[in-house]
Amino acid sequence: MPSNEQRAETLIGPLFMLLSCVLFSAMGGLIRYLSIIDVHPFMTAFIRTVIALLFLMPTLHKVGLSGLKTKRFSLHFVRGLASGTAVIASFYAVTMIPLASAVSYSFAAPILSTIMAVLILKERNRIPRIMSIIFGFIGMLILLRPGAIPFSSGVAAALVSALSVAIAIICIRSLSQTDKPNVVAIYSLIITLPFSFIFALFRWNWPTQEQWLILVLIGFCAAVAQFSISKAFSQSETTALMPIDFIRLIFSAAIGYMFFDETPDFYTFIGASIILTSAVYAAHREAKLRKVTLYD
Repeated sequence: MPSNEQRAETLIGPLFMLLSCVLFSAMGGLIRYLSIIDVHPFMTAFIRTVIALLFLMPTLHKVGLSGLKTKRFSLHFVRGLASGTAVIASFYAVTMIPLASAVSYSFAAPILSTIMAVLILKERNRIPRIMSIIFGFIGMLILLRPGAIPFSSGVAAALVSALSVAIAIICIRSLSQTDKPNVVAIYSLIITLPFSFIFALFRWNWPTQEQWLILVLIGFCAAVAQFSISKAFSQSETTALMPIDFIRLIFSAAIGYMFFDETPDFYTFIGASIILTSAVYAAHREAKLRKVTLYD
């Protein structure tokens, strides 16, 4: 029977994952509120990147310029563009469509990265992967309902964000084999900074004192959420953490309902549930296969 200390250690990963879900949901609500008080999401994305870089400055100082040397700058550049696109598109999406809907579309990223792993990384296309892709596609059809609901710019942005996250995941999986995680994170922000600045220039207006406070709070939420999710995955298996990610949808739906008068759509929960379940199933089967291979 596990001791109290062992049970506490088992809870560390899920608790950090839960914290990241709360913070990401709160960040979405704050971005939506800023758009209402006349701060465009493009500008929010740029300032969030600046604040995130400031939080990483101690790490940059510790690594030093010599620690940033890499032989894979081109892949870092692609990852940075993908991350920048994901941030800009997701920030825009949460200001244009219900928060719950924006979160639901983000669940497609693991499914898309599974497809890319087969096509780009030449990983084996096993039955669990095929099944997860099929059911993920069904979930997306339920969310999109072609012909039944109009295809808006917000939906397009959410899908672009999910695709960009999937590309970033593939890049990270490759980069993590040669470069340290903090170096990968720093390059991503450095490349995202000028990219997001170009978009921000078209919608620039100097924030008021209240807007600055919210922008700093968004940056803080983003930094702590990223740390929390990294901590979670360092403590627990992916299969144990992925179901918890569904809580993002619940929190986002609650924030949308309480603060923005959004009534969650029943199909949103059904589609998101199918997509996330298919991703969890694929991750679970892959984990079991790795264990079998390890002991063969």
